[in-house]
Amino acid sequence: MTKTAAPVLRLRLQAAAALLLTAALLAAALVSFAAARADLRRLAAVSEPRAAAAADLYRTLADLDAQHADSLVVGYSSAPAAPGQAPVLVDDGVLAALTAQADRRQVGHDLAALAAAGGQGQADVQALLDSLGTYDALSGTEEFSATSQQDPVVGRPPDLALDYYDQAEGLLQQSLLPHVQALLTAADQQVGSDRGTAVGDARRGALLLGAVGVLALVLLVWWQLDLSRRHRRLFNPALLLATAAVLSVVVAGGSALLGAASATDSAVRQGYAPGSTVAKAQVAAADAEASQSRWLVDTAYRPSLAARFGGLAQQLHTLTAGDAGAGSPGVTRTEAAYLASDTLLRSLADASRLDQAAVQLTGVTRGQVAFAYYDFSVNLQDLANARAARFDTGVDTASGDLDGWTAIPSALLGAGLLLVVAGVRPRLAEFA
Repeated sequence: MTKTAAPVLRLRLQAAAALLLTAALLAAALVSFAAARADLRRLAAVSEPRAAAAADLYRTLADLDAQHADSLVVGYSSAPAAPGQAPVLVDDGVLAALTAQADRRQVGHDLAALAAAGGQGQADVQALLDSLGTYDALSGTEEFSATSQQDPVVGRPPDLALDYYDQAEGLLQQSLLPHVQALLTAADQQVGSDRGTAVGDARRGALLLGAVGVLALVLLVWWQLDLSRRHRRLFNPALLLATAAVLSVVVAGGSALLGAASATDSAVRQGYAPGSTVAKAQVAAADAEASQSRWLVDTAYRPSLAARFGGLAQQLHTLTAGDAGAGSPGVTRTEAAYLASDTLLRSLADASRLDQAAVQLTGVTRGQVAFAYYDFSVNLQDLANARAARFDTGVDTASGDLDGWTAIPSALLGAGLLLVVAGVRPRLAEFA
């Protein structure tokens, strides 16, 4: 080997190692950020919307059942009308009918959102549609039977209407809601799994970026020290800039990945998870409302229906005392008002004041059940919206952390590769 061969070989090997590690860092950055963006997109655009649609479908179906139960109350005053006077209509059922129509439209929207997820979602939606068609037929017949009788007495639906309502509610409780609950459970688990994947991949990407970056930085710094000692150069400007480019990608890229991981984790833990608890409270409230209407009109089952309402009220209290009501005085206040309106309803019915009990159940003035339930449900929905907004904010923050991290490492490390070549060429030229 000639006198100049060894230094030239050393320089070439050093340059090759620097180029290789810089290119490896570029590949690590591109792969890590691509994986993080894909994970976040799957969580925010597929898993969470599917879970939200399943939760809303559960709540809407429960509320739909409550409105069909309210339609059983329709009728005229139980007190005989004075001679020559028309009977007094206590409840015309319009509000229940309009709300049921709105709920049914929302069910269609939620099913469409579930179907849009593709894959197994198509089979799930088809199974729900089959059961929903039967439910619509039964509840439609129930409503027709309750409203088509001549001068119906308020709160005293015909036996046929009660029978059809029993069948519709049985289908809802035994088939529709359990199916939706299974979908919601699976969706919840998928959100949790996707959160774990997104957070884990981002953190592993930051670790990979740091490991490869440290190797590249150690090599570049050592190389410059070696050049200064062997070639009597204080510093190499091109290699200094290449080192700065590598350091920028390692520090900024690692921070961006860790920031995205933290934001994604917070979005699910502080936004989605509490929102899921609120959704459970909304379902319990709708079930409680349905049991109230059924309790008023179906005297044979009052003890069991009262026990059911008591269980739902306790469930509501447990949920709203925890995450569902955290930081929301409005939820606590309107829940108390709702339960107070129920107490008055039962006292009126127990005193055989059926007309007043029916008005208490379906009336829309403060202190009446329908108003109190609406006020309570609005506060729950506001809280659900706030949780959803917190999730969206976390996702937006994570997305912002990841934005630009295809162009940034490509530009910086691409320049770094060129700078390595530019830095070694003058030293090689000395031996030409």
